[in-house]
Amino acid sequence: MLPQLLLTTLALLHISQAETVLGAYIFHRHGDRTAKSWPPANLTDLGYSQVYSSGDYYRNRWIAANATSPIYGMSSDVVLNSQLAVTAPADTVLQNSAAGFAQALYPPVGAELGSQMLRNGSTVSSPMNGFQLIPIGLTTSSADSEDSAWLQSTTGCGAATISSNEYFTSPAYNSLLDSTRGFYTSLSPVINTTFNTTSISYKNAYTSTSTVSSSIRTTNR
Repeated sequence: MLPQLLLTTLALLHISQAETVLGAYIFHRHGDRTAKSWPPANLTDLGYSQVYSSGDYYRNRWIAANATSPIYGMSSDVVLNSQLAVTAPADTVLQNSAAGFAQALYPPVGAELGSQMLRNGSTVSSPMNGFQLIPIGLTTSSADSEDSAWLQSTTGCGAATISSNEYFTSPAYNSLLDSTRGFYTSLSPVINTTFNTTSISYKNAYTSTSTVSSSIRTTNR
């Protein structure tokens, strides 16, 4: 009798400690884009695939009918916009990344769920096999960006600017600048139409590698 009572107690304890997810906040980055050196920058097919894959991961974690950690009361198939808020700054890369991410959260539902009956008795199905429209709200930036959910140095974050500038005087930066000089110089034949020799270095790695990536994609297509 005692072992049975103990097992029952442990089972009830396990149930009482089960996690109930009431909501989630996702701060998400954009996908791969074309180089800013050749504006306007656009989300690439790779970038679209990246954000869609990420959205699919979170769908399987929180939203799908068989989600591993379902959000309590969340619609699993048909999107309820009252339960979801997607925002991004007014930018083609960022807006499209948000849209691609949202498409994976709530993919097309098919003809059965993606249809409505009109008052005259006829049935209308939504296009693209029940594709679901999810609005993307605009996030604005201001001098108070430090208090906003959207935060980056180019939208007025003074602390981020100071931190970035301090890095360029650090021993770690100077060490990488010297040790990688030969590698970045070897990239000159690929990006010499965009950057001059003095600009090809670790200091400009973010911009330079974006350009190299874009050039390679263009060549392979």
